[in-house]
Amino acid sequence: MANVSKINGFNPVKHLNGSPYNGQATMYAHSSGDSTALFVGDVVKLVGSGNTSGIQYVTAATAGTAGTGAAAVGVVVGVVNTKLDPVTGKMTNGSIALDTPQYVPASTEQYLMVADATDVIYEVEATTAGSAYTFSAADIGLNANLYAGAGSTATGNSAFSLDMADNGTTATLPFKVVGIAQRPDNALGSACKV
Repeated sequence: MANVSKINGFNPVKHLNGSPYNGQATMYAHSSGDSTALFVGDVVKLVGSGNTSGIQYVTAATAGTAGTGAAAVGVVVGVVNTKLDPVTGKMTNGSIALDTPQYVPASTEQYLMVADATDVIYEVEATTAGSAYTFSAADIGLNANLYAGAGSTATGNSAFSLDMADNGTTATLPFKVVGIAQRPDNALGSACKV
């Protein structure tokens, strides 16, 4: 049976020492001057400034030119509701819609949580620039670039994937393939989660 393609960004699963990912994350902010929306599963990089509360801004990471990669700080694992200011602990007036997909809209000042530990192993779909890729055992151990797809504002899902079209042993590529996700619905081949 073929694997089902479901690109939904980078999902932290464990640390290099084998311990499970326990949800630890650092709070960052998205600037109202940033015209890029952010979704859970998106890889982010630091911006050279922060907000008036002293929280560092991040923006979506992009793939570098072939062989250069993009400097990333981590992966978005949560979005703080706009009605909550986690720095002051205050809520604004009004109700919170619990059925709304959680993402950071473009040009919106908002807080988000980022898994930024340097030893986290992520599960992500291997693609060729966002399209199906036939993953093989020979791809294990290679370095690869990032494909920064546009997420869905309807579902809140990330469209980031691992771009196997830009892979090799070049040390400057930002991600290393350590294996495939070990489960029955994830065999070697197309739509493979690594």
